Amino acid sequence: MSPSSAAQRAPFAHILWIGGPPDGGKTSIAASLAQRHGLQVYHFDRHELDHFARADPARQPALYAAHPDRMGPEERWLGSSPEEMTWRTIACWSERCDMALADLRAMPSSPLIVAEGPGFFPALIAPLVADRRRAIWLIPSDAFKRASVIRRDKLNGVPTSDPARARENLIRRDRLMGEQARRDVADLGMLMHEIDGTRDLEAMIALVEAQFAPWLAPRP
Repeated sequence: MSPSSAAQRAPFAHILWIGGPPDGGKTSIAASLAQRHGLQVYHFDRHELDHFARADPARQPALYAAHPDRMGPEERWLGSSPEEMTWRTIACWSERCDMALADLRAMPSSPLIVAEGPGFFPALIAPLVADRRRAIWLIPSDAFKRASVIRRDKLNGVPTSDPARARENLIRRDRLMGEQARRDVADLGMLMHEIDGTRDLEAMIALVEAQFAPWLAPRP
């Protein structure tokens, strides 16, 4: 490991990472691990409003442009193709990832932190881990993703002129992000699990818990 790599990784040596596009169970798994093992937990999605409020047009142009005051639901969900939405979201969440890293550096280093969220992209997190077992990406299959969106009634109540197409755009966007994550995980030699419904939540918690076991305190 080069000195520069060691310096880059040092502030994050106490963090376990769970990434992947929406609807993979990240939040539930991270919360369960935190409760079982006495960890701190960082939920990327729950910092969205704070990140929007902190966005600077020069330093976070994609995030600044996506602020709800500047981009309404019609433009967000119907104003561009799913492919364009995907790259806009990746740009926005990448900027938020930098903010999340600052948030994490400000947290106490003990106990360990489990950090989860869709903006923890493989290319951004891989350089921060010395051992690839400290990070996992959970990627929903197409069928699981669609079923989850329907079950959770996503975008219900969001005012658009075509709710059905808005929901399809959401599904397609997240599928495209999943495809990108699969490619990046493979290219970087990182680890992932496909979320396809063949394992229930407890089984998925057990898989992630087993991977993180070298750093987890025994259950009380």
